[in-house]
Amino acid sequence: MTDVPPPAQPIGAEMKLRHLELPPETEKLYSDFVGKIDQRIRAGDDRSEICRDALTEIWGEQASPLFAAQFDPRNVTLESEYYGDCDPERFGKVKPLLWLWYMFDRSPGGLNLELGFRLRRMLAQHIFKRVGKNFKCFPFVEFTFGYNMEVGDNVVIHRWVLLDDRGGIEIGDKSSCADFVNVYSHTHDINLQQFVDNRKTVIGPRCRVTYHATVLAGSKMGENSMLGAHGLLTRDTREHAVYVGIPAKKVKEKDRELAEPTKHKEERF
Repeated sequence: MTDVPPPAQPIGAEMKLRHLELPPETEKLYSDFVGKIDQRIRAGDDRSEICRDALTEIWGEQASPLFAAQFDPRNVTLESEYYGDCDPERFGKVKPLLWLWYMFDRSPGGLNLELGFRLRRMLAQHIFKRVGKNFKCFPFVEFTFGYNMEVGDNVVIHRWVLLDDRGGIEIGDKSSCADFVNVYSHTHDINLQQFVDNRKTVIGPRCRVTYHATVLAGSKMGENSMLGAHGLLTRDTREHAVYVGIPAKKVKEKDRELAEPTKHKEERF
């Protein structure tokens, strides 16, 4: 009789996230700050003034006129504004909110995770084309336009991620991008750089793009697939498969029993 090996099991113990509570006075302070900005956006106030006022509250009044001018996005230009396919009207609406996002991250409160999660989650509702519930974004994430982002429920984006939504990026429910990931949705002609091809990039539900990996324009990651560290994705991925290398190639299949959301509930920071 041939011995049948036992099914593969996850390595290590399951580590659930701890629940942290803030002091009541801090909870109110953070809720009031984020709620006030959200209320002003919804009321139709000038978004540049909202950004300026919020950054002044974060950084404090500045004696230097040059420094103080950087709080107002009308005094700032961003790379995206120079692109020929930038829609000035659409970008004009989101630019003050992107600038508030970026400058908050670089402020004394930028590494405060709880306040940052709340502020970015609220701003995403006014910037992205679509954003689901419980969006969690760490510091120093940047976008091209922002308004071409479609994000599902329970998506996690870690530090120093570039989401080039020039041609559109869709990220499915429960997917994550680890630190220093780059996701692109445009390419350049190899001979004439000014010729640009925008292609929507799709990261399907429950996908993982791991550390320092790059997803090139037009790629589509199948549900529950994974791109390994430093991988370069140039093609579509199959569902429940792991891809590694430059260019990334399929190296294994995931355990589909463990991958079923009803059988294995993922909890990711």
